[in-house]
This record gives sequence, C-alpha cells and structure tokens, in this order.
Amino acid sequence: MIRLVVTTGGTGGHIFPALSVAAAVTRLDPEAAVYFIGGGGPEGALATKAGLPFVGLPAKGVFGRGLRALAAPFWMAKAFGQAVRQLQNIRPQVVAGFGGYAGFIPVVAARLMGIPTAIHEQNSIPGMTNKLLGRFVDRVFVTYPDKDHAFPVGRTVRLGNPIRGDIAAAVSPCRPERRHLLVLGGSQGARAVNDAVLDVLPRLLDAGIKVRLQAGRADFDRAGARAAELLHHRGRDTDGPALVIENFIEDMGEAYAWADLVLARSGATTLAEVTAAGKPAILIPFPFATHDHQAVNAAFLGESGAALVIPQDTLPERDLAGTILELFNDPARLSAMAEAASGQAMPQAAERIAMALLDLAAQKGDAR
Repeated sequence: MIRLVVTTGGTGGHIFPALSVAAAVTRLDPEAAVYFIGGGGPEGALATKAGLPFVGLPAKGVFGRGLRALAAPFWMAKAFGQAVRQLQNIRPQVVAGFGGYAGFIPVVAARLMGIPTAIHEQNSIPGMTNKLLGRFVDRVFVTYPDKDHAFPVGRTVRLGNPIRGDIAAAVSPCRPERRHLLVLGGSQGARAVNDAVLDVLPRLLDAGIKVRLQAGRADFDRAGARAAELLHHRGRDTDGPALVIENFIEDMGEAYAWADLVLARSGATTLAEVTAAGKPAILIPFPFATHDHQAVNAAFLGESGAALVIPQDTLPERDLAGTILELFNDPARLSAMAEAASGQAMPQAAERIAMALLDLAAQKGDAR
C-alpha cells in the first residue's frame, strides 16, 4: 500500500493545492493512505475536514521576525525530532512539500532518512522554503515556467497548480445579457480591494451590474457596514440582490459559474482557478507579497491577454468603474479574454502531480 505525506501550512495558497493532490492520489489509487503534516495554522482543520490524518508540528516563520527569529533553532530542533518520529511511524514512500515554513522540516527530515521527496512551487518566484529544498529533493513541480532556473533543470517539471475539482466545471460562454462581477481578495480578504469596489459600488449597481464580494473574515464586518450605508437609500431589486457580501466562499465552483468577470488579487491559486474556469479578470496584485511575486503572476496572465492588471498604488487615480463598464460593454473583448484564460489553464495539475508522486513511490520503493 502506498503511503504519502503532504506537508505545508499557513495560507490557503499552500494548503488547497496539497489537499487537491491528496484527493487526486486517492482517486487514482483508492488503497493509498495520505497523511498531512503541518503547523498550527488553518491546515489542521482543513485537513481533518478532508478526512486526512493530521499531525501538527511547532513551526514559525524565520525571516522578518526580528529578535523572535533567535528562537528558531529551538523550535526547529523540536519540530525535527517530532517529524522523524512521525515519519518512522508512517513509513511513507514519498514526502511532498507544498511551500511555507510548516513544510520545511518534514521534507528535510525525510531526505535525511532516505525517503524520496518532492516539492511544489505555486508562484512565479519561489519562496525561500522551496528555494532551499529545491536543491536536494528528487522532484520539483512548478506552476510557471522556471525562466530564472531557480531549480535544477533535470529534476523540474511544469505541471501547473492543483485546484479543487469542481472549478473547471465552471467554464461557460460569455453572456452579454448578464453582468455578474465576482470580487475576490483571498481567504483573509483585502481591504484595499474591498474599498476600491465599494467606492464605485453605486455606479456599478446603477449600470445593472450584480456584485458578489468575498470581503474576507478580517474585513467582513467593516465592509458590510460600509455597504449598508451606501445602499441605505436604494430600493430593493426585483430580480435578486444586487450585492452579496461574504466572509468566505465555500463553493468556489458555483461562484465562478455565476461570474462573468472576476476582480481579484493575483495569488497563484486564484489565478489557477480563474484560468481553469475560463474567466476574464481584472487583477490587483498585493504589493507587499514576498519578492512581489503577485505582480509577476499577474503579468503572466496580462501578457497573454487574459487579464487587465492594475497596480494597487494607481487605484486612487484610476477610473475602476469605467474600466469594469468598458469590459461589460464589449462582449467580444470579454470572450477573447476568457478564451485566453482557458488557454493558460492546466486543470489536470492535481492528477498529474499525483501520478508523478505515485510513480516516484513505485521507483524508489519502501521507506528505509
């Protein structure tokens, strides 16, 4: 029986690809056992919800933590000892890391124990964890072309970014009679994106555009209160609510199927979903992302014609409502953007990575 460990943590951009690959492994090999090793973030609850045995290790970021980083050797030593014991118990054939500091120690421990290892890099510019691990793991799976050769050429393959299985089913033709705008700031929300949309909300609604805003857990109450003020003097719509605000969207497949245009940050998972769903997009990269990788991610889609890219610092002088209306008033352009988005999609990424991990397990045999 194949035993596989996936390891990562911190944000949905790392966790959801790991869960997607875990699900693909069990679809391809129903007898396979998949375990999740992570940190103290949301990965524990998400892994448990997905039915995966979960082990949490003490893990904290090192870079950018100032004096608190001095404690890193202590928690890393503790985490390493726990990881070794867990791997000895599980005896996996492969350990696969999906980025983030929570996935660093288990991959290192596996490598030192002689267990085959792999990593997946979601972004166009690798994070520090994967950059270090990429030097010695057996396989490196990337989402974007590795133009700067951050990873060894002979062990690196572009297979895409795994997404949840229902997203690709959201592909639908351009519908000129509908104007549905889906706004995504990520699982934690994005205040700047929320405010940019709320600033122009009356104009959008006046133009017959329906807006669905994922405000994020951290900004949900504030965004909702501001929207209520803006809508106070508006009458009720007869064909359903013109604005829906949510803190988190569970069924992203349904949300993309509803959307005719997506306005979003440019995290790797969001872009993988947008392209798999074949949706035209307006992208506002998070300007403080590590190595500005969201801007590079967005540029990849912008250059393909699938998206318009708006730097966040230009929002104050940008006519965002005008940009949105211009797109909705040009169905041919929306259709061309949607087609370009579909052209960049790699909806089978989870299955391809799962197959590669199963092949690696078969080649290397049981753990030592």
